[in-house]
Order: sequence, then C-alpha cells, then structure tokens
Amino acid sequence: MRKKVYLIIFMVIFTVLSILTYVYFEFQRPSRVDVLNSISDDKLSADDLISMFTHDEKLANTIYVEKTIEVKGIIKGISSMNDRRTILLKSKQFTKNFIVCDMMPFGENQVEKLSVGDTIILKGVCKGFLLDVIMLNCIPIDYNK
Repeated sequence: MRKKVYLIIFMVIFTVLSILTYVYFEFQRPSRVDVLNSISDDKLSADDLISMFTHDEKLANTIYVEKTIEVKGIIKGISSMNDRRTILLKSKQFTKNFIVCDMMPFGENQVEKLSVGDTIILKGVCKGFLLDVIMLNCIPIDYNK
C-alpha cells in the first residue's frame, strides 16, 4: 500500500515538473516575428480572443498562434519580474481568463504611463492558451485613461 502512495506522489511531482519545464521553455523560445515592423494579422477585443480559445482552442490555435495580432482590453494589472514588464488584460465577459502580455523592453516609457483600469490596444505575438491567452513581444499601439 505504501509503495502505491509513493508511486502516485512521484507521478504527480513528475507531471507538475514536466508541465513547468514545458511552460518555461515555451516562454524562453524567441519569437521569429518582428512585431514592431509587421502588419497585424487580426485586430480583436480581449473578449473575442478569450472566447475563441475557450470555445474551440484547436481552431484558435490554427488562426492565432505565432501570428501578430492587436488586442483591445482593460488593464487588470502591471507587473515587473526579471527586467520584463507584463500587462494583464481583462475582458468584460470572462472573469477567470485573462490575456498575459509580455512587453518588449524598449517600451518601458510607455508602460510607465499606464495604470490599472486603462483601456489599451496591444500588438504582439500570440503564443497560445494555458489558462490565459499568452502574448509575447507586445507593444502598446493606443491607450487612453
């Protein structure tokens, strides 16, 4: 009986470590898209983007992953870690899913002007959906307070 418990604990720890390793390397993988000089493949609201991934993730992956898109949403939070800024966009319709936007480093001056509750349009590369939509190399296109 004890062996079975240890085996289950080992399998749970192994699974969690595998998922964390995958997520870490997925975030570290450089994007091949030049966001600053590229034309957006699509423009949509935070509600629409989250809705696409929550209703049909497979279809949303084929449409948006590795594509440059512009997303309009309301800032829920701004955080800083390891010299990187991250903006969390919320939608009006979904309360448990957000859009995580990892900002490009050169946009620090623009990010400093932003605050929670501002409406913003961000342009970045969509990387997929875990519990939230993940976007990398984001730059602010337009914002208002």
